[in-house]
Amino acid sequence: MRASAAKSVRGAAPGHPGADGIMEAMNNSGSRRFPVTVTRLPVTRCLICQRTVAYRPGTLSEALTEHYRRAHPETLALPPR
Repeated sequence: MRASAAKSVRGAAPGHPGADGIMEAMNNSGSRRFPVTVTRLPVTRCLICQRTVAYRPGTLSEALTEHYRRAHPETLALPPR
């Protein structure tokens, strides 16, 4: 096993492929998967449960309000939807 492959497999859980397995599937020319664009979003933490909440730039308030509405409706004194 190559040194770089050994590094990528060490952190993988049993039964899950390392990074080389993922790259192998992505490089398979016979694959019918569509290209995917990954966008890195800024994140913040919920002060109550410490969960990470991702938001689009300029929408922090809306993202946190939605999280609080779903996860902590008692804090907003609103009935859950």
